[in-house]
Amino acid sequence: MLQFLKKLFFKKRRYPRYLVNNGSFVVVLPVKDGDTIKWKVKVLDISLGGAAFVYEGSPDDLAKSGLVSISADLPEAADYETIWDFESSAGSTYRRRGVKFEWKGFLGKKQLVEFIKEYGLLME
Repeated sequence: MLQFLKKLFFKKRRYPRYLVNNGSFVVVLPVKDGDTIKWKVKVLDISLGGAAFVYEGSPDDLAKSGLVSISADLPEAADYETIWDFESSAGSTYRRRGVKFEWKGFLGKKQLVEFIKEYGLLME
């Protein structure tokens, strides 16, 4: 009965979510030209549609960003939109952010599929 109510009232995700192995990171890139600051952030979970990650700093620190790359070595990156952002715990300098990917090319999506195959653990 509980499963039926869940299906009835909660939207099913478009893509399955995967927990990632401890120590997996993605690189958040600046959007503005000339800005060279990159943030290496710890991934909590990921899907073809988006990701959740932990970073240290304020939301303003990532305000100029809008691209995420699975690897610092590859030029392909996805635009993202922030869905939520909050403190990990009261008074902490760490924050959690959830983002939705907006893919431009095939290479980045293929790279993400490989990342999920290598590091992902399907969430139920």
